[in-house]
Amino acid sequence: MHFISEMNSEQQMMFSHDGLRDSLTYLAAPPYFYESLRRELASAERNKTRLALIRFQLLPNIPENESLYEAAILAFAELLKGATRSEDLCARLGRFEFTMIVSAQIDIAGAIAERVQRSWSETNFLCQAHVVSASGKESPLEILNRLDGAPALTWP
Repeated sequence: MHFISEMNSEQQMMFSHDGLRDSLTYLAAPPYFYESLRRELASAERNKTRLALIRFQLLPNIPENESLYEAAILAFAELLKGATRSEDLCARLGRFEFTMIVSAQIDIAGAIAERVQRSWSETNFLCQAHVVSASGKESPLEILNRLDGAPALTWP
């Protein structure tokens, strides 16, 4: 299932938002995230500062079970809230997809991603992380496309 229209009402509720916050996790919703990304890119270009994006994907390795899925999503959102600095933004962009805008160089973003992955102890859901640096000269779409193609991070 990839489209909201194909989901039952309980599954659709897991994706609802008010434009600012995801109703399940209270992380930023997609519209707010995309607008924030546009603003942060403009600010980074003006101020000559660094910006990085981290995408986390939870990959379930259990049969579909909505209550377990929801519990994992909530637990991961809480983990991200604890790992997010005040100047960063974390959003839930898909059912099992979370993306952070990090006001830092890529090595700092990589350290945050590693810390989150190492802290995630739920064995029924693999956590993948992808990190890219962003420049103000790229559009949000270009950066997100690069993030889609970035290799998953692996830690020794």
